[in-house]
Amino acid sequence: MRLVLILIALTTLASAGCVQVSGEHIVAGDLFDAVPVLRALDAATVVGFAPTPGVQRVFSARELLLLVRQHDLTIGSGMVFPTVCVVRETHPISPDDLRAALNASLGVASATVELIDYSNQQFAPGRLEFPLPGLNKPLADAPESPVIWRGKLIYDGQRSASVWAKVRITVVGPCLVAKEAIAAGTLIRADQVEEVTFHRFPFSVPAVDSAQEVVGKIARRNIAAGQRFLASALEQPREVNKGDSIRVKVIDGLASLSFEAVAESSGRIGDTIVVHNPSSGRNFRAVVEDKGRASVQSSPGA
Repeated sequence: MRLVLILIALTTLASAGCVQVSGEHIVAGDLFDAVPVLRALDAATVVGFAPTPGVQRVFSARELLLLVRQHDLTIGSGMVFPTVCVVRETHPISPDDLRAALNASLGVASATVELIDYSNQQFAPGRLEFPLPGLNKPLADAPESPVIWRGKLIYDGQRSASVWAKVRITVVGPCLVAKEAIAAGTLIRADQVEEVTFHRFPFSVPAVDSAQEVVGKIARRNIAAGQRFLASALEQPREVNKGDSIRVKVIDGLASLSFEAVAESSGRIGDTIVVHNPSSGRNFRAVVEDKGRASVQSSPGA
């Protein structure tokens, strides 16, 4: 009869406000205010799994009654159980926590990280991680452009939620740039190079930082005024260029012969080039030895 009276009373229950829980389990202590009879239990007693963030779990009056009976708790006469809504505690990401996570992942003490925008959803309490592979890179000619860095928020041990941040990351330091426009194929002079303070992305293609690595090199492509010198845009000058008059030394055993010839192709020290002998009118191959010099090692029977 008592059970019947209780079940009748349950039909008149009013819905209570949602209870927020911070962990992956719902414990008795979370429901103390909504269901005072549960105060007889240890506050840490697990009574169910917490819903995922953004989802509600509803304890019906019948479920609460069964829970109370499961733990052999005393039910007062005329006791009425509410319907209890449970949600995960969530918060927006703290900009300070986000900056701390970004700087820790970046690992570049001299870098300036400007936070422009970021995920604005509500998240369960957890740990932010921003792996470097999730960091996009700006275009080489726009190193101060904002980029997207994708990461995750770890909660409940191994669960995670995707997060992102729009950031501008730069480091400041000296850099060598072209003082004037330099055409492809040009030998770079000292007066065409100047050092400036430059803002760059910390993981961009490294720029050349020594004038000795630039002066006397050949520009592989056009270099605009103010553009950084990159190693990929420079090459060593050739010791022999096509059309050059060169001295060729032919070695045949203990005998050797030298004569003037014309290079039919270009090359650096150690390269094999095609050489034209004006006297015989024949072409042959020779190895570049130095500026304007090449040699031929005659094979037996040649």
